[in-house]
Amino acid sequence: MAGHRRSLFTLLHARARAGVAIADLTVIRDDGGVAAELIVDVRCGASPGSRQALCAWAARVGYRRAWLDAEVVELEPIPGGVAHTRCSGCRVRLVDADASFWAFVRHRGAFPSTCVLCGADLPQWTPARQTHPDRRDPHRAKTLEEESPCT
Repeated sequence: MAGHRRSLFTLLHARARAGVAIADLTVIRDDGGVAAELIVDVRCGASPGSRQALCAWAARVGYRRAWLDAEVVELEPIPGGVAHTRCSGCRVRLVDADASFWAFVRHRGAFPSTCVLCGADLPQWTPARQTHPDRRDPHRAKTLEEESPCT
């Protein structure tokens, strides 16, 4: 067991030095079973940028709240729009924006992780950047990351 812990520490330390953040995420569901809150336990690579990216992702998936370190961050869920990824197995580019896709993402609390064509693992989906419809400035389009409360 000690060897396993040492190799895990080495892996995490190397990933942090490379600028990669790794975190354990725990989903809290509401009474209807929908993913509502996210508890984040950062294992390595904590930075303002990784924190901002995680909050942007959580808002796009539809979370209302993120528990980061000793802070609770209120999010404005804005699921919807176009999201895409490329399968690591068959290399097909998957794109979706359908309401049923976002309902699946919202209920599950994460984007699909398996290719519908070949069953291989999917890398993280990339949603098109958008702001909450009520907060759009017609003179300047802000990205979700610019408005993230996790700065």
